[in-house]
Amino acid sequence: MTTPDRTVPPGLARARRSYERSFALVGVRGAALAALLCVIAAQLHDVTATAQLLGGALAITLGVLGWRGGAWRRGSVAGALAGFPTLLAPWLLFAVTHHGRFAACPACDGAPTLACIATCFTTSALVGAAVGFRASQDRSPHRYAAAALIAATLTGTLACASTGLGGAVGIVVGLVTGGATGWVAAHRAA
Repeated sequence: MTTPDRTVPPGLARARRSYERSFALVGVRGAALAALLCVIAAQLHDVTATAQLLGGALAITLGVLGWRGGAWRRGSVAGALAGFPTLLAPWLLFAVTHHGRFAACPACDGAPTLACIATCFTTSALVGAAVGFRASQDRSPHRYAAAALIAATLTGTLACASTGLGGAVGIVVGLVTGGATGWVAAHRAA
């Protein structure tokens, strides 16, 4: 018995490599977006070991989800952009409460302030509602929502990780409750 010839025509092999290269480039762009967000976070907040770890996790997450494509890519980019207000909010709160002193927001060594936790929670809830509403309109809402919530959580905790566990929990709870609210609002409107 003979085995069939498994050679791939050169044109098809070239098309396959081009297709795979485009997915790899999108993954690299996701990692570059994460690097940009980490640089911004380092300028606005005291950089902790936890924030560095979360920055690496964000780069890996955006790279992998970008490479995966489809709803995973769309959701991860939307989530990273949606997490940006949560990255800025504690810094703005610090600047306002310290009479316009636009310096790096210090890490809360002892315990996070209630104002920072409330800011992280409120901003995350508002962003989560927008992400949940947008996810419900996507062709693959569950994948979009999962990717967006992961990316938004990692982006937001680049800042709120400096407020400790309370700020990070505030982000997660805010995103989940806001996302559920956005999802329900979208289904009621339909």
